Amino acid sequence: MVVFDVDGTLIGGEPTDWASFNAAFLEVAGIPLNREFLMSLEEVTAQSVVHGALAGQPLEERKAKEAAISRRYLALLKAAFKADPGAFPATEGAAELLLDLKARGIPVAIATGDWRSSILFKLEAAGIPFAGIPIMTASDHYSRADIIAGAVAAAGGTIRTALYVGDGLWDYRACKKLGIPFIGIGHRAELLRGEGATHLLSSLMPEEFWRVRNAMGLPPWAH
Repeated sequence: MVVFDVDGTLIGGEPTDWASFNAAFLEVAGIPLNREFLMSLEEVTAQSVVHGALAGQPLEERKAKEAAISRRYLALLKAAFKADPGAFPATEGAAELLLDLKARGIPVAIATGDWRSSILFKLEAAGIPFAGIPIMTASDHYSRADIIAGAVAAAGGTIRTALYVGDGLWDYRACKKLGIPFIGIGHRAELLRGEGATHLLSSLMPEEFWRVRNAMGLPPWAH
């Protein structure tokens, strides 16, 4: 089975996405997020960022602010999309690859560090055919490894037969923790190489995916 990240993987628009998240956090929490803080986090999910930045506050207060930030973030994403319908473009080949995997009978899941409401909006805005695909998010789990493992389970797969496609160092590290083979994509290619990732995609076109997947020496999928 194949598990996909979303932001930077299935869809683009990360500058708009981060700007919306940062603005929502500032409005609700009253303090800005900075690069040094984000780089210091071992877990990079919407939930971990909020709770990490507000670590000195009581849990219930953090949860209330997380909910408020999530709502404001979604509103800002919608406003950005209204102003620019191309704000969250699908990655080249994303829709084709999902349909190709479905046609081959290979299970697919989505695992993202974003919250459920905002990721569903962005997937729809990008025109990604995600109906029927199990989706696990930061609304379900705090850690990215737990999100990925939950997505695998929700799709009826096993860690032993899963393959993950993502763009972030946090994706790669979570996959190493779980023992899941990783394929990288996106503008962080050099960072991923520096971390140890050796299999990278130039697009999500089915022929490119299968070229890289077949070069990994993985056993054929049973389906």
